[in-house]
Amino acid sequence: MSDKSYKRIVAITMAMLMLGSVLLTGCGGSKEEKPQATAKDEIVVAIGGEKASGFDPVTGWGAQGGTLFQSKLLDVSPDNKIVNDLATDYKVSSDGLTWTFTIREGVKFHDGKLLTAKDVAFTFNKTKAAASFVDLTEMDKAEAIDDKTVVFHMKHPMSIFPYQVATLGIVPEHLYGDGKAYAQQPVGSGPYKFVQWDRGQQLIVERNDDYYGGKAPFKRIVFLFLNNDAAYAAAQAGKVDVVKTTEALAVKPIPGYNVVDCKTFDFRSVSLPVQKPGGKSGEGYEVGNEVTSDITIRKALAMGVNRKQIIDTVLNGYGQPVFTISDYLPWENTEIKWKDGDIDGAKVLLDKNGWIDTNGDGIREKNGLNAEFHLVYEAGDSTRESIAMAFSEQAKALGIQVIADGLGSSDRVSHKHKDAFLLGGGAYSPVYMLNALHSRFAAKGGWFNIVAYKNPVVDGYLDAAIGALDEQTANENWRKAQWDGQTGGSIQGDAPYIYLMNISHLYFVRDGLDLGKQKWHPHDHGFVVISNIMDWSWKK
Repeated sequence: MSDKSYKRIVAITMAMLMLGSVLLTGCGGSKEEKPQATAKDEIVVAIGGEKASGFDPVTGWGAQGGTLFQSKLLDVSPDNKIVNDLATDYKVSSDGLTWTFTIREGVKFHDGKLLTAKDVAFTFNKTKAAASFVDLTEMDKAEAIDDKTVVFHMKHPMSIFPYQVATLGIVPEHLYGDGKAYAQQPVGSGPYKFVQWDRGQQLIVERNDDYYGGKAPFKRIVFLFLNNDAAYAAAQAGKVDVVKTTEALAVKPIPGYNVVDCKTFDFRSVSLPVQKPGGKSGEGYEVGNEVTSDITIRKALAMGVNRKQIIDTVLNGYGQPVFTISDYLPWENTEIKWKDGDIDGAKVLLDKNGWIDTNGDGIREKNGLNAEFHLVYEAGDSTRESIAMAFSEQAKALGIQVIADGLGSSDRVSHKHKDAFLLGGGAYSPVYMLNALHSRFAAKGGWFNIVAYKNPVVDGYLDAAIGALDEQTANENWRKAQWDGQTGGSIQGDAPYIYLMNISHLYFVRDGLDLGKQKWHPHDHGFVVISNIMDWSWKK
C-alpha cells in the first residue's frame, strides 16, 4: 500500500465522521462485512502518542513507553523487573556514587555507524542539560571509559538511577546536532527505522534488519493519528489492525476485532490539600483548604468511597481498585489494610470527631464550617469528569459536599494547592512517591506535592530510600514512607491523596493478531503498547 493510500484512509475516516456515518451509529443500512484476519508483513495502527516536539529522547520522547527507534541501556519486563537491553552488565560502587555500565558490542545505528559508550555518555549529558522529563539532576556527569564502558558519576547516592536509565533512549552523537532536525527525523538502534512523518496524519516506519535483538515481525508499520471516534470508525471499516479506544467504546463490539485490556500503573487519585489556608506557593498561588486540612475529612473519604463501584459504573468494569501509589509494585506496603466502601465506618469517624449535620440539610458541619469543598478535573476529559461526579455522589452519602468543577489548563493551575484535584499519573518507578510526598516539593512549583504535605518522618524514609545502596533497603524505606505502623503518607497515615484506581488501556485488535505479553503501561498511552513489538505476531 502506498503512502498516499494511508493518507486516503485518514481522509475517508474523517469524511465518514463528518457525514454521520452509520458505522458509528450502528443503525440501518447494509450488512457490514466482517474484516478478515490475514497474516501480513505490514500493519496499520491508530494508538495515539503523537508528540508535537517529535521523537527525541533527550526532550522526553519514549520516556514512558516504547521508543521504537532508539534502544535503552535497561528496560522493564512484563513481570515488572529491570532487565538489560543495550547493557550487558552494570554495577554500583560501595559508596553509591559511581555506576558502571558495560554495553553490547557491534550494535549499529540505522545509518550503519557503531553505537559506542561515547553515544551513551553524550545522550545522558545532553539530557541532564536539557532538564527534560528524565530528571538527571543528581547525576554529575557521564563519561565513556572505552567503546563499551560508560561511567555515571553521581552527586549523591541514587537508588532510583536504574529506573531513570530504563526511560532514556540512546541517540547518535554524530547526527544529533542541536536536536531540532534530529527530532523530526530520528536515527537510533531500535527495531524500526524512521521513514516519514506527516504531522497530524501518519508516521511510517520500516524494519531495521540490523537490529541486535533479531528480526522484527513486520516489515512496515503505519501509525495513523486519529481521535477516538475516527479510530473506532476506521476499525469498523476494517482499515486498521490496532486501535486505542475508550471504556465507553470498548463495550461496543466490532466484528473481526477483540478488545485487549492492558493492565497499567496509570492511577487516578484525588489530592486533598493538607494545610490550612494562608500561605502562597512558589508560583504565587494560594495554598490550603479549611475543610480538607482536617484529617478526619480526608480519612473518612478514603474509607467511604467505593472504588470498585466507580470502576464498574464509570469505566464499564475496566480498571483495578488501588489504595496507594504503590499497589502492584515491588515497593508496595502490604501492611496497609483498607476496606473499600466502608460508609458506616466513615460516618462513625466523622461523628466521633465533631462533623455533624445539625440542620438536616445533608451536609455535616463542625464549628460553623460546612463539610464542603471543590474538586477540580480537566475539562474535556469525559472519563475524569465521570470519575469526579461519581466521587462527589459517594461523598454526599457521607454528608460531605464535593463540588466537581471542570476547568481548562490555564484556569485550573491556580487552584491546585487550595482545592482538591482529580489527578492521573504513574509508572514503574518510586520517583512518583518521592515527588508526591517529600516536603522539599511542597507547593514549590509544577505538579509535585501540590497538597503541600510535610512530614519529617516520611521525609527521612524517602531520603533513606533514595540513598540506599541496595534494592532491598530502598524498598523497605519506600514502604515505611507510606506507613511505618505510626505514620506515613498513605491513607493509613495522613491521607493526603486518595488513590482510586489504575485505569485500563484498551485496544481493539484485529482477530489473529497477537500483541504478546504486554508490559504494565505507564500513565502515558501512546507508543507503550508497541514497546514489546518484537513479541507481536500473527496467530497460525
